[in-house]
Amino acid sequence: MKNLFLVLFFSTFVSEDITCITAGIFAKEGKLSLVLAILFTGFGIFIGDLLLYLVGYSFHTYLKQWKRIERWEKKLSSQKIYKQWKSNFVFSILISRFLPGTRLPLYLLSGYFRMPFVNFMITSFIAVTIWTTAFVTLVYLYGKWISSYFFNFSHWWGFISIGLSFYLIFQLFLLILIPEKRSKLFLQCQKFTKLEFWPSYLFYLPLVPYLFYLIFKYRGIRYLTTTNPGIIASGIAGESKSEILNLIPNEFVSKSLLVRNENPKKIQAVTKWMKQKKLDFPIIAKPDKGERGFLVKKIHSISELEQLFQTYTIDWLLQEWMRGPYEVGIFYYRNPDEPHGNIFSITDKVFPKITGDGISTLETLIQNHPRYRFQWESHKKHNQRFLQNIIPKGKTIFIGTIGNHIQGCMFQDGEHLRTSKLEKQLIRIGDKTKGFFFGRFDIRYSQKKDLLEGKGLKIIELNGVTSESTNLYDPKFSIRQSYSILFRQWKLIFEIGYKNHSLGIPFTPYQKIFQLICDHNDYRKKFSLLETNL
Repeated sequence: MKNLFLVLFFSTFVSEDITCITAGIFAKEGKLSLVLAILFTGFGIFIGDLLLYLVGYSFHTYLKQWKRIERWEKKLSSQKIYKQWKSNFVFSILISRFLPGTRLPLYLLSGYFRMPFVNFMITSFIAVTIWTTAFVTLVYLYGKWISSYFFNFSHWWGFISIGLSFYLIFQLFLLILIPEKRSKLFLQCQKFTKLEFWPSYLFYLPLVPYLFYLIFKYRGIRYLTTTNPGIIASGIAGESKSEILNLIPNEFVSKSLLVRNENPKKIQAVTKWMKQKKLDFPIIAKPDKGERGFLVKKIHSISELEQLFQTYTIDWLLQEWMRGPYEVGIFYYRNPDEPHGNIFSITDKVFPKITGDGISTLETLIQNHPRYRFQWESHKKHNQRFLQNIIPKGKTIFIGTIGNHIQGCMFQDGEHLRTSKLEKQLIRIGDKTKGFFFGRFDIRYSQKKDLLEGKGLKIIELNGVTSESTNLYDPKFSIRQSYSILFRQWKLIFEIGYKNHSLGIPFTPYQKIFQLICDHNDYRKKFSLLETNL
């Protein structure tokens, strides 16, 4: 009995799972009772947990002598994930017992960061008791089956299915216990009923077969790169916003300034530009290479601008803040064989606003709103300073002023805004834009009457071949209507690209396309991660 105790006790330091299986088989064969098998194994696992904590604890003093480790520790301590772990420390220790691969790093870090030892010890004891009792008993009841599958590599699929089942049960357990997870799951399920909130991989899935059809029909995919000869690779990825704006007649473009990252006197350059153009804060800052509202910021002061330049070491396009308060997306296209273009669609952009009840905070109003709750994270980020403010009854405030869906803007079909005067002016602008045949103008305006007459238009952005006719996201449209618009615009891309190529516009080499996409993805990944950690 003593020898069996020692074998099981020390074996837990090598592999807890195999030891539990062995203990269950010993009990099944009558070499020791089931109770002792559980006790011997559980004791070894429990002592192992405590030793991991103590190892992390002892390493703290030694490793902290290294300045690099000390800087890492300070940086980690300020992260949101660390604060969440600290506030849910006991729960994390309990759950980690049932999630293989998480225990070693978590227990070492618990000791390193000097988490309460008594809490750790009690939680570990409870978790080990539940885990060991369940595991050893299962082996005792189904020993031969479990051991044969565990040690036979050809049957690992069985363990995968068991593991998946345990994971699903565990997730169900969390849903039952945690109201926030239930609410989040319910919200995600509701999103799938609204096309405008679908994840991109799901939204574009039906487009894939049609793209293959177009590629087969035109015998190539690189017609995408000849659609807009004035834009690098027609605007697939990595294009410069400032260079594109320079293609448009200056009288129709909002005041803007490109600030290069390598410029050592960025602030002085911005101050001089604002003085020359008679601009005041706020101003809009956009990455010169970006898409879909990526890192678009509304800057209110020099100090915010300095912080922006220090945080994101990239080229920035600064623009005057066009107060609007209205914005439209104009989708234009032109057949290379024709002298004048066409307006494919008009999108009326509706900025999110909310009305107070005199009782609820802004945070509560957003979370209870039938639409805004689906974009809670975005609205939370842009209204961080005001979330706990109680909005007076009847008072309406804007909670977003940037015309991008990701930033909370709603897109509606704007066909009711189309007039002969507006259409004529928009086509004139599109026709005069060098090397441009297909894409979307984003335009701010102050008075609806002026818009309808084609007056006072200020273009804040022009998007190329990967832009969309954003009216397809109108919540009133059926799925069939939305995909009809999407398919039509992709048909135009290939038609225009094919004709441009036949007129002598060369394809962008595959290597360059691949490099543009890779560089752009790396760029987005790097700064998206930075944005998430702020």
